[in-house]
Amino acid sequence: MRWTLQNQALLAFGIGICLVAGLILVTWHSLNQTRSAVNEFEGLLIPEIRNALTLSEEAAQIVAMAPYLASAGRPMQLQTERQRLSHRYELAYSLSEQLQNPEVREQLQASLADIRADLNRLADLVNDELFLREDLFAAQFEVDQRARARSGVDRATLDPWPSLQRFYLSITHPDQYVDRSLQELGSLASTLPGRDDYRDWLTLAADDHRQLQRIEQGKAFLLARLRAHSEQLTQQTNNFATDIQNVVLGQQQTVSAQVTRALVLTVGLALVLMAAIGVHYANNRRLTRDLAVVIEDMGYLSRGEAAPAHIAIKRRDEIGDLAAAYDIFRDHARAAERTSQELDAQKTLLETTFNQIQDGLSVFSAEGELVTWNRRYLEIFDFAPDQLRPGMRLDEVQRLMSRKRFRNLNLQQESIDIQSLNEARHRSVQSFERHYDDGQIVEFRSQPMPNGGFVTLYSDLTERRVAEQQLQQSQKMEVLGQLTGGVAHDFNNLLAALMGNLQLLDQLPDLSERGRKYLERALNVSERGAQLVQRLLAFSRKQRLRPEVVVVDEVLAGMAELLEYSVSGRIQLDLDLGAPEATIDIDPSQLENAILNLALNSAAAIPSSGHIRIQTRLGAPGRLVIRVIDTGTGIPPSMQKRVLEPFFTTKPAGQGSGLGLSTVYGFVQQSGGDFQLESAPRQGTTITLSWPLAQDAGTDHPAAALDPLPFDTTRGVAIVEDDRSVRDALVDLFEARGLDVVGFEHGEHFIDWARHRDAAVGLLVSDVNLGGHLTGLDVVTMAHSCWPETTCLLMSGLPRAMLERELGLDIHWPLVQKPLTAAMFRELFPGLGPA
Repeated sequence: MRWTLQNQALLAFGIGICLVAGLILVTWHSLNQTRSAVNEFEGLLIPEIRNALTLSEEAAQIVAMAPYLASAGRPMQLQTERQRLSHRYELAYSLSEQLQNPEVREQLQASLADIRADLNRLADLVNDELFLREDLFAAQFEVDQRARARSGVDRATLDPWPSLQRFYLSITHPDQYVDRSLQELGSLASTLPGRDDYRDWLTLAADDHRQLQRIEQGKAFLLARLRAHSEQLTQQTNNFATDIQNVVLGQQQTVSAQVTRALVLTVGLALVLMAAIGVHYANNRRLTRDLAVVIEDMGYLSRGEAAPAHIAIKRRDEIGDLAAAYDIFRDHARAAERTSQELDAQKTLLETTFNQIQDGLSVFSAEGELVTWNRRYLEIFDFAPDQLRPGMRLDEVQRLMSRKRFRNLNLQQESIDIQSLNEARHRSVQSFERHYDDGQIVEFRSQPMPNGGFVTLYSDLTERRVAEQQLQQSQKMEVLGQLTGGVAHDFNNLLAALMGNLQLLDQLPDLSERGRKYLERALNVSERGAQLVQRLLAFSRKQRLRPEVVVVDEVLAGMAELLEYSVSGRIQLDLDLGAPEATIDIDPSQLENAILNLALNSAAAIPSSGHIRIQTRLGAPGRLVIRVIDTGTGIPPSMQKRVLEPFFTTKPAGQGSGLGLSTVYGFVQQSGGDFQLESAPRQGTTITLSWPLAQDAGTDHPAAALDPLPFDTTRGVAIVEDDRSVRDALVDLFEARGLDVVGFEHGEHFIDWARHRDAAVGLLVSDVNLGGHLTGLDVVTMAHSCWPETTCLLMSGLPRAMLERELGLDIHWPLVQKPLTAAMFRELFPGLGPA
């Protein structure tokens, strides 16, 4: 038989068909086995590993959040942390439910149950601690009250309550100090027969302290157990991952062998198949066309361009399977690309957050080597970027931090050993503060990492601490201001009665010369008392100011002789007036009093000889600055926080009231100015006062004067005053001038009397703050509605501004501030004449 081209083609076609069939069978079988293995790996092993690792991370997060639960300081915070932990736990438990291996699932769920049980016990302990601390605060308050109640007891009497009070104040100190306090209190109690109430409080304090210790020990034990449970769960997860890894390795070897066999067979068949390519060109052309479609789509995919949603190849052979597999691959590739883009975005966000957070951050490895840090870390410790490098030892970094002198203190402000703390940072959470001598305060918060090493956050607390100190000082001054304002109000009532009776006594015609001498002395003392009230009101910012536009340099120049006379001859006083045309809106007499007070304080601070300079300058835009500078002994930093407190003085007993600087401070603040004190031991003191310049230098505020109050003297006078002494003095003052006067203790008494009276009184005088249900404002308003022709006058120991601002009274009636002096009486009632 002759081998024609047709026969050769037929033979080649038949061989090609056999080879293609064999290649198809081998490739299909190998790909099918590989696909099955890959599907099994993707469908079973990868989700198992991912779920197990995610579960381990969630458990670690739960344990990492446990210290925040343990440190909760308020019930609301405890509830919030408990809800966050519960949410985390539910997430971790749902992950454990997704595990296919029942044995591993049961083990991990058992560990999770142990963690949840310990978290619940920890929350209960924190809840008990919060309630116990509330009881401690209540007990401390009661002890403080008892200690204050006995503050007036004879000093020779042994009084245990202050000791018990100190114990409550020190209950947050180390146990050794508290135990010594308990021993001291117990020995004191044994010397006080019959003081069962004190022993009861002592027993209660000791029990509360022991209960707090038990709670703290329980919290530490539960936190340790939680870490142990977390480590156990991590170990279980690692073991499970190791088992899966072994399965993966075995599967990988099997797939590799199958692929190798398929490659060998495919290569052999391909070599034979190459001889039949020309014969089967027509068939291969279709194959090439279909492959070109896939290649074109792959090109679109590689360039990131848009491509058809599906490859239009409908074949029931390997090419069709390839097209279908490529469709799946393309979808996976695009999903991977999206995931990569999302990871890049998250990485960028993480890096941005890492470098933009306000706290510094550093990470050290288990070997104590620097791993990474952020920009804020360099700023807090003033590091140059090239000073740090990955791999630096911890001691090298700490030597760089030691360029400035500092002290390491724990949360109880006690010194700590940095070497011991460095070792503990690898094992447990550590917090401490570094106080630099230049005033900077940096808080260190270290957290150990699961795989060794630790991460530390650094917070610059300098500005916050300064703000906290300023807030505490402001609150203290506000409370003291309220106290002094109340004292001034009560003292005004006493002075009103005293000065009223003295004025009546002064009007007696037959008073002896010696009696008049004593009377003048008493009036002088009363005037001094009234000045003291004004100083108290100045501190509490409730005094009446009479501002006017003044040229400060002229005021100070006019005081030059008084200032030189007031300070000792051994002290040189210089007036450095550098703002000759500057004006401010202020009460000139109070300004003079403030400058004189400061000069006297400066003179008292100079032991032998020195200088005092009073300087005026134009400061920041629109402000006038007055500085009083002395070369005295200066004020220690420990006292600078207290010198503005009223009644605080460093002078010996009887040589100072402690109201000098406090009244100056109150006046400056009330008049819209700023007060600043700078001082150091043996370097003198500089006090800076500043006010905004007056907007209109040509406008003065006229001094407040009392307008006369004419009334019909034939109708008599009614006086409503709850203080009997003040009421009697006022009644006598009016009766001494021949008027009919009726006095009432409460507003209700006057209203009841007025309803049964046909004719109106000529003058109604009422105190604003009365003891009954009606205020003085209520009394005059009701009287005016019935008697429009009656002249009404209100009195108060407090100024009008305070009554309107703090008591919410809307006063439209004439108001005079007590005590009512003879001069004020003559201004109000000029037609009455002398008694």
